[in-house]
Amino acid sequence: MPEAIIIGSGAAGSIAAHELARQGWSVTVLERGRNLRPGFGEVESRDLQTLYSSDEIKVVRTFGFPLPQLEPITGRTQSQAESGMARTTQGVHVSLGAAVGGTSLHYNAKFPRFWKHNFTQLSDLGPVDGAQVADWPISYDDLAPFYDEVERTVGVQGDVTKMPAKTLAQAPRSGQFVMPPNPTAFSARLLAQGALNVGWSPYPYPSAVNSIAFDGRPACNSCGLCSSFGCPINARGDAMVSYLNPAVLTGRVKVIERALVSRIATTADGRRATDVHYFDRDGIERRITADKILLAASPIQTARLLLLSANSAHPTGLGNRSDQVGRNMMFHTFIIGGAQMVRDPQSSRMQSSPVEIDDLVGPFTGPEVTALGVPYIKGGLIQVGGSMTLMEEAYFYAGLGIPPGEAHKRAMQVSITRRTLAGIQFVGEDLAQAANRVDLDPNIRDWRGVPVPRVTWSPHAHEKAAAAYLSPKLLAMLQATPGATGAAVIPAPLLSDDAYKGFHHAGTARFGDNPETSVCDRWGRLHDVDNVHVIDASLFPTFPGFNPTLTIFANSLRIARAIAQGLT
Repeated sequence: MPEAIIIGSGAAGSIAAHELARQGWSVTVLERGRNLRPGFGEVESRDLQTLYSSDEIKVVRTFGFPLPQLEPITGRTQSQAESGMARTTQGVHVSLGAAVGGTSLHYNAKFPRFWKHNFTQLSDLGPVDGAQVADWPISYDDLAPFYDEVERTVGVQGDVTKMPAKTLAQAPRSGQFVMPPNPTAFSARLLAQGALNVGWSPYPYPSAVNSIAFDGRPACNSCGLCSSFGCPINARGDAMVSYLNPAVLTGRVKVIERALVSRIATTADGRRATDVHYFDRDGIERRITADKILLAASPIQTARLLLLSANSAHPTGLGNRSDQVGRNMMFHTFIIGGAQMVRDPQSSRMQSSPVEIDDLVGPFTGPEVTALGVPYIKGGLIQVGGSMTLMEEAYFYAGLGIPPGEAHKRAMQVSITRRTLAGIQFVGEDLAQAANRVDLDPNIRDWRGVPVPRVTWSPHAHEKAAAAYLSPKLLAMLQATPGATGAAVIPAPLLSDDAYKGFHHAGTARFGDNPETSVCDRWGRLHDVDNVHVIDASLFPTFPGFNPTLTIFANSLRIARAIAQGLT
């Protein structure tokens, strides 16, 4: 029986484990985080418990994250790096969790597809000074059947008849979604009308959330705590319920939790990996071997591991002959906006962001764009609906300087944010840059004594231009929302060059056909190591302004199936 080791148990690792097990492989999954779902590997997914959910006193994501004191990530800007500063931040990235099942434990389950033109950006639009724009080595058509398969397995709601023609032209579908969309909540309906009023085309957001009973799991009850929280009733499809738990129940997949991989060893010539070294939950170093090693640890941790695995055959890091390992770290940049409403829009009484708007995806060209100093602007999608939780609002007012006591109580009663705000998020593309990178911090180590990853990041001129160009358009939509008495947007890339710890990560081990400019081939296999594959978002050469989880699932499935069939 062929054997595989998968490092990381999130979207990429879980679906790969499921596919390899289905095709008769024995799989060991090494996960540095802990298991947070009682019943994992023992009961059917519909019966998994989710004990950490629906907790409105939480201000930020707290479950599924390592303690920053024990497993920190450090950071700095490009200018700080150039001035010799080793780091200016030390902590945990806001969406980079570590738990069995990965970040999908607390994602909001948005499942858009990337568009055709995202795979041919360099060919279509040309280079950009200071950026490393590249075409993907695969096309939309290569991923389309895997998009279809993942949507059928995870369970995605939507309505193809309500999707704009331009969206379907760029992301064509073979058929209808497996379930209809949930009803559109009041806040989202108002904002959608604002979009219609400026000539845009809102439609139900494709989401991996049950609108009807599916796969033995119930329909969403619109509790309002999707984003940042676990689903209390397992109505949300994710890496664990849809793939990892079923895979473990076959008996061919074993998950070792709290296992931090410290390096991958190779033969003397470096052409094959021989074993994987990891620290177990007690801090004891162990090693295991397998025919194939698949990296699914996240762009930051995958780059860290490749760099930690340097040896005489790979002196600058495993598979790093091109000097691209760790480079091209990309985060989605966000523009946050809100409309102040004349009455309570009930923004928290709904499935998270039930409406999508694609009218600012772009690309945008012309004199207005070139006047901003870039040849084109790539935008992204707009997520409609949402507001603050109760505790977020409380801390927000405290941050404004409102003292505790009667003044703070009055602010909460008036509630100019939570009970009157209808919010949007614009998800923006971040162009790859060689200087935006992950390397090993020279001084900081985790509790096991292993060097921690250091992220150096600053926005490109493109991100600043996009924020300047698109923010007025977003503001106009908010002002056109029925019942809006005021509106504002916060264009983060214009406000600071500080390393933006975004909610989505990509890059650091890009795939491509040229070994001199990429790390992996089209199957995610390291150009320089025959049996090591990267399968997570580290592979992405560009990072379109779309939630990435569906594409991570689909591309990992494509690679795992090719491995199982002996094609790579």
